[in-house]
Amino acid sequence: MADDKGLPQLPERVRHLPEWETPVHPPKRSLYARLTDRLAFKRPVFLAQSTTTPAQSHESSIIQQDKETLDGGPILPTHTPTLETKLSNPPTTSPTRTPVTLRERFDTLLPPNRTYWRLTRRSLLLFVALPLFLLFILALGLGLGLGLRNSHKSGTGYLPLPGDKAVHSGDLTYYDIALGACGWTNDDNEYVCAVAHSVYDAAATGASKGNPNLNPLCGKKIRVMRDYSEAGLGNVTVDVTVVDRCVGCAPEDLDLSPAVFNRLAPESKGRVVGQWAWLD
Repeated sequence: MADDKGLPQLPERVRHLPEWETPVHPPKRSLYARLTDRLAFKRPVFLAQSTTTPAQSHESSIIQQDKETLDGGPILPTHTPTLETKLSNPPTTSPTRTPVTLRERFDTLLPPNRTYWRLTRRSLLLFVALPLFLLFILALGLGLGLGLRNSHKSGTGYLPLPGDKAVHSGDLTYYDIALGACGWTNDDNEYVCAVAHSVYDAAATGASKGNPNLNPLCGKKIRVMRDYSEAGLGNVTVDVTVVDRCVGCAPEDLDLSPAVFNRLAPESKGRVVGQWAWLD
């Protein structure tokens, strides 16, 4: 025993595994173990609000991500942004559109650097558009003039009295001739007529207002005209004498004797359109 204490201490022997005992392929981990490592939950870290600039905060976030990766993986998000959150934070800037002027639209429709039928745009506007515009103004004025004239004639205040030398257009009818408002008795073979009651009454003056037999229209001459197309006779003209007033006639209508109506249209028609004018 004393001899052993005097001997030097030898180092502990290290046993090395032979090559054939060293594991070449480590055992495979299960799918559940790998998913568990990837989805390992870590408590979220809440950062205090700072007054750093966007560039500094961006660098800090990169450093923080690297640190988290080194510690064991990324931190899961604390919440999922919803549609309501996105709508409550709209972008601060939006693209602004410059309004298109009328000149730009006109240049798009008719580019100034092109020719139209060997004409420049200016020549086209002068020699084509300008005459069309003047023609439109002329047609518009003519239409307004005719419309005002017709509205004046068809108005309630207009009556075709003898002082009016214009040619009037209205319905022509016939009736059985007998004792008329003028106090004369006539028959169907005479060339006589009755004017509208509004015209007959408007012409009464003085004593004739109380006595229709004294109306100044009694005995007045009227020329009636119509194109007798049914018989191919063309324009037929007949002169008649006023002897009565027609209660159911419009101001420009005439009620004729059967003899006059047959000269202008077939009796079976009963009502036709014709023209007439005062002769006196």
